[in-house]
Amino acid sequence: MLKRDVSRDQVGYVAYDKKWHIHSATRESESPQRQVWVTKDGGTVITFLEDPYLELRYLVVQGAQAAEAAQILRSALPCWTIEESFEFLRTARTSDEKIHAVYLTAASAPSNEDPQIVTAIQELARDRHADVRQALLVAMGYLASWSIVRSVARFLKENDPDHDVRRSAEHLLEGLGLPKAT
Repeated sequence: MLKRDVSRDQVGYVAYDKKWHIHSATRESESPQRQVWVTKDGGTVITFLEDPYLELRYLVVQGAQAAEAAQILRSALPCWTIEESFEFLRTARTSDEKIHAVYLTAASAPSNEDPQIVTAIQELARDRHADVRQALLVAMGYLASWSIVRSVARFLKENDPDHDVRRSAEHLLEGLGLPKAT
């Protein structure tokens, strides 16, 4: 997960320095912004994505030398660690801070459930601000394999005082392939 001040061009400078080849890129007017590089040996793909909805920029690194390429990128560019994003989530006070922090944490979370993040999700599901609970539902889309996602979405669908949050929870459950509850 890239910090806010990192641009696609900065990633491009690293790619150029490492002699990675541009494979594809979106036009400047297209959204979301996406650019793909391939390492010199062709075995690793680096994808820059700018998510305008979550207001996040991140890199997906896949292939034979993914760990090495990811380390190069982390050492050259300011990136959020999961520890930093969780600390931001833990200390967030305003709705805007909580929303940004939950997006960061979900997008950078490990594939296996983390007990600290699970606790934070459960607390955010009871946040007094509907926009925070709504953002939580969006963020949980990044955590679809976590069992907590289904239970929190069900809880919000059945209990949230805000109609839009209940409806979003229903949509998340449908997206996860669960039948509608009666």
